[in-house]
Formats: sequence, structure tokens, C-alpha cells
Amino acid sequence: MRDYLKHYRVKICVLSPVYIGSGEKIGKKEHIYMPWNHHVIIPNVEKMYMDLQKKGLGKEFADYMMDGRPKEPSLSQWLGQHKMQREDYERWKLYEMDAGEAFVSQTARPKEIEAFVKDAYGMPYVPGSTLKGMFRTALIADEIQKCPEKYERTGREIQSASAERASRKQCLARETKRLEQQIFYTLNRDEKKPANAVNDNLSGLHVGDSQPISVDQLTLSQKIDVTLDGTEKPLNVLRETLIPGTEICFDVSIDTTICPYQMEDIIEALNIFQNICNRYFYARFHWEAKEKNTVWLGGGCGFLSKTVLYPLLGSNAVKVVDNVFKNTLGKNYIVHKHTKDLQLKLAPHACKCTKYQGKLYHMGMGRIEFEEI
Repeated sequence: MRDYLKHYRVKICVLSPVYIGSGEKIGKKEHIYMPWNHHVIIPNVEKMYMDLQKKGLGKEFADYMMDGRPKEPSLSQWLGQHKMQREDYERWKLYEMDAGEAFVSQTARPKEIEAFVKDAYGMPYVPGSTLKGMFRTALIADEIQKCPEKYERTGREIQSASAERASRKQCLARETKRLEQQIFYTLNRDEKKPANAVNDNLSGLHVGDSQPISVDQLTLSQKIDVTLDGTEKPLNVLRETLIPGTEICFDVSIDTTICPYQMEDIIEALNIFQNICNRYFYARFHWEAKEKNTVWLGGGCGFLSKTVLYPLLGSNAVKVVDNVFKNTLGKNYIVHKHTKDLQLKLAPHACKCTKYQGKLYHMGMGRIEFEEI
């Protein structure tokens, strides 16, 4: 047995809806809402088309699908107009999910759905790269907290660079990369090129994709911004999400000759990062996640969970985050009311939330645990 290899079985219990985006969108003509049970079916379009052809509706359906007018009926409405029945929907079904808080309003316009990432068999899963990115962010925050003076110069560079106009991908990318290299590029495999990725000690941290998750664990979640005064602002964004209680199970292997961290270190870093998020953001809303081993995972759970600006700069990060929004959002900086951020001393100024079974949740919250194997 190679003693320098550590193997862990890790589980994240989903505490609030979690969204891992595939980049695909399910349009209003690609899903069927069933009001009688408040479920949504994602159909096999080829199978549906073949069935409709047999009913003499093939050309009419093709014309409908090709019509790009925004006021065209949703697929559910079109099928209802042509007397399709529940049995037809069942024959076409790829998968089905609870509609959550979506479609509750009778006057709401049909919305597209941002799809959850799925494997080749159509099963939802969480990629290892997403999970490792969560670990990496927490480890950076932890290292900064342990030795803040070591990173003061990088902090000043980031403060200065934040005022420069840049695209979302380019904004602070160089400075953030330099900070990561300062923390993780310690292997000296390529001494002539310290920035070479072969020097990254996290190359010894291997995080696998999660086990497939049943489509029964999916629901639809609407994006809701919540402000400091408790005002809820539902947005026209629907996502496929994992429901609370879902278990995300995956394996982690660590080569201790390369990577200086063990799972205990990663869990400690996650808790330190969570404390920072509480201190500079969630405490302002009186919504601190006080439970140990809390993690923030996936899309839609807010700017704070994806960056290390607050661990690096503390309260000075408000101005930097405001600069980032100002120089990357263009006119949306005003549309999204980021002009309030400096006055409130809070950036961003809204919590990213959703509702499930009538209860308001933060997006993307989970609880992590592990065992060595």
C-alpha cells in the first residue's frame, strides 16, 4: 500500500437548492408544464414529433417550432390547443420534475430554464472541477488569514487594478492568478518558469466527479434577490436545481508528496472562509450560516462565495467590489442599483435566494463531511 496516498469518501448534504449549470437553456418550446400536478416534463422532441406526425400535425408542429415570435404560445399551451393528453406526455418523457415555485402566477409569461449539468445517460452530477474550485477558494482564504502581511502587496495591486475597465473574464484575472501562484506554486519543478502549472501543489489533490444523482432530486428554482430591508425581488430566471436533502457523494485522493493539505485542512479552510462570508456579508442580513462545515456550491449563490477579495482586503473590499461591478457591468451597473453599494458599505447589496416549498433559502448551501478509506 502506498502510504503517501490518502483516499477519502466525501459527502455534501444539500441544505438549499443547488445549481450547477451546463450552459444549456431549455426554451419555452422544449418543456411541458402540467398544471394538474405542478410538474414539468422535458420531452424527447424526436419522439414527440413522430407521434404528432402520425396524428397529422407534423407540419403544423414544425411551423410552430420554427416561429420565433416572442408571443408564440408555450409548448404546453400549443399541445393543449391540439388536445394532447397526459398519456401522450408520458410517452415522450425524458425526465420529469416538480415545478417548485415556478408557474404559480397565472399571469406570468413562460420562461426558459437554465439546465443542470448531466452525464451521458442524462443523470445530474457535480463535476470534480466545480468541487475542487470550491476547495481552492477556501484554501486561498485560509492561507491569507494565516499570514496576511505576506499578501499585502498583492492586495494593493488588486485595489489599484480594480479601477481599470475590463471585461468580466479579464477583470483582476492577472492579479488573482498571481495570488494563486504565490500560495500554491511551491513545487519548484520548473525553477526557470515559476508560473508554470507544473509547480502547483494542488496538482496532488484529485477530486472526482460526483456519483450520478437521480432526476427525482431536481426541481425548478426562481432567482430571488433579497435586500437589506427584506424586500424580495423575483427575477425572470428559472434553474434546474437539486432539492434540499440531496446527497452529493464523491471521492478525493491526495498525494501527500505533492499536496501539503489533507481533508482535515480543507474542512478547516472551508469553515474559515464561511466565517469571513458571515462577517462581511451574511451578518448584515442577520442570516449567518452558523452550522459548522457549511459550504457554498454552484451557480447563483453570490459573488462572495466565488472570490477571495474579502479575505484579502477585509472591509476595504467593498470599494474594490464596487469597482469591479462598475467596470464590468456597463449600463447594468445602474440597472442593478450597484450605485447603492458604497453608501450601504455592502457589495453586492443583495442576497441571492430562491424558494422551495414556500420557504425562502439562500442558493447553493450544503454541509460537508468525509471519511478516510
